[in-house]
Amino acid sequence: MKSALLAALLAAPVLCLAQQNPSPSATPPAADVPVALDPVLVTASRTPQPQSRIGAATIVIDRAQILAAQAGDISELLRFHAGIDIGRTGGPGQLTSAFIRGGESNHTLVLIDGVRVNPATSGGAALQNLSPDAIERIEIVKGPRSTLYGSDAIAGVINIITRSASKQQIDASIRGGSYGTVDGSAAYANRIGAYGFSVQTELQRSDGISACEGGGSDSGFRNNSVNVKASADAGVALIEARAYNTQGKVETYDSCSPAFGLNATAQEFRNQVLALSAATRLLDNWDSSLTLSRGEDRIRQYGSPDTVRTIRPMLDWQNTIAVLPGLRALFGGQVSQDRVDALSFGSTIHQVIDLYNGFLQAQYDNDHHHVQLAGSLLNHDAFGSRFTWNAEYGYDLYRRELYKTSLIAAAGSGFRAPDASDRFGFGGNPDLDPERSLNLEIGIRQRWGAHQTWDLRAFRTRYRDLISVQFDPSNDPDVDFGFQAVNVDRAKNSGIEATYRYVDGVWSGTLTGIVQNPKDRSDDTSLLRRARRSVTAQLRRDFGIFYASTDLLGTSDRADVSPVTGGPTKDSGYVLWNLGGGVKLPHGFSLAARVENVLDRDYQTAAGYNQLGRAVYGALRWEHR
Repeated sequence: MKSALLAALLAAPVLCLAQQNPSPSATPPAADVPVALDPVLVTASRTPQPQSRIGAATIVIDRAQILAAQAGDISELLRFHAGIDIGRTGGPGQLTSAFIRGGESNHTLVLIDGVRVNPATSGGAALQNLSPDAIERIEIVKGPRSTLYGSDAIAGVINIITRSASKQQIDASIRGGSYGTVDGSAAYANRIGAYGFSVQTELQRSDGISACEGGGSDSGFRNNSVNVKASADAGVALIEARAYNTQGKVETYDSCSPAFGLNATAQEFRNQVLALSAATRLLDNWDSSLTLSRGEDRIRQYGSPDTVRTIRPMLDWQNTIAVLPGLRALFGGQVSQDRVDALSFGSTIHQVIDLYNGFLQAQYDNDHHHVQLAGSLLNHDAFGSRFTWNAEYGYDLYRRELYKTSLIAAAGSGFRAPDASDRFGFGGNPDLDPERSLNLEIGIRQRWGAHQTWDLRAFRTRYRDLISVQFDPSNDPDVDFGFQAVNVDRAKNSGIEATYRYVDGVWSGTLTGIVQNPKDRSDDTSLLRRARRSVTAQLRRDFGIFYASTDLLGTSDRADVSPVTGGPTKDSGYVLWNLGGGVKLPHGFSLAARVENVLDRDYQTAAGYNQLGRAVYGALRWEHR
């Protein structure tokens, strides 16, 4: 199946040629032929840009895809895009990691409406707690963006954009199915003149499965989420207040190693973002915005005194100036403070770190040339000043009507400071150096007519001072049970990824594939939980009031560590196939159903941790506009 998918991916450009003739004598498309829209993204440059003009590799997951997926959390949306490997330690609510292009999970910066939510303890954001119902779209940028967003954005950025009020709308839904899953949500949005307000709330419940292979009891999950936005156009400025809060409880195990015992436990969690922003036009060509935010990430363990809490107040200032036609300058900065209080395996952590980041960016676009140059200077309390940069260039080699061929070159550097757990937690090492990366890529992007696009990229990323927890047999009393975080000398990843999209108003589909080789260069071993080859396919067909969809993922095996022996092992490759469909009913109702893991594959994305088998879900939704 993986071979067939890869063949289909490679054949996509040939199919384009067979269906469209891009020669100068081609007949222009009829005026009534629907044209696939070019999505506009903000995350890649902090300013609105059509996706076709962005040098970095990007992904957009829109509201229609989110609704059709009936996903329990955003990782279920991300995994059907090649180049994003998901590692989940069990069923719903269990710790989940995303590896973009072979980078570590804490090399991916996660934002909610532009505000960072990565904790200052473990580094990786709690993807398993972020429910999709309040999300309008997800923008993903592959490659470093430390220049614009500071520490952590080494491998990429995931920006979760929540729903806002554009007009009056009321909706409610209920979803249920396998493993005792019951979700309910409700939302209200309205805009009256210069004022807008929206609120969404969702309750999730699941009996789950046993997180550990060989475990006895199921690991249940419950989650309550609320997202509120209020805005006012005061004439001189647009003011918006936002609040996002998700909290709940998840049952899990202390460890999946029989040596330590499979002891069932539980923990409570809370992830919160509060923000107040104001945007204004200082001059006819000068836009400015200021955002004050406060993020909180908290975990409290049952059965032990362990607790983790991060609070991050941040001030973000951004300015965009139209210097000349086609030329824009962006400058600004962030001031933030990471406050950490934690107790982990008997280690007490109290850390307060101040961070300052200033950035400058220039963008130039004309008929054929698209340039983006950016640089930033980050000052970290513990590690001093660091400079990062990005440079991207796109050249439209061929343009005529709905046909365009673009050549792309991009390069950039990234920076990640060791978090509090790296330095002072279990196995911590206060003498760690920051992680650094350098990314190079070239590509070609092609639009064929009104409906088809494809994108081919070759990339190479090098990491310096990568942090890894390793066993130290020296019996050093300062080393926790022989384990300590150290800086691995070097790591690298190189590969090729391709994407093909087709959208015509009735059919919509995406094929993606990647071949990569993430390696620890100190011992030439593969980096953990990252597949060397994967391919995905997503297809949807609309039949008037009905739709049908399918998602397919094929991935090769992945290196891992056995929870039983502590030695190297492999997570076997697998194929995951989902089917879905829905129908619009009278009076604003709609009904949808979905079968996940149709083939009932037994697979693992983290050694020793179970994954869901075949599951069936149904959802009833009502909307009033």
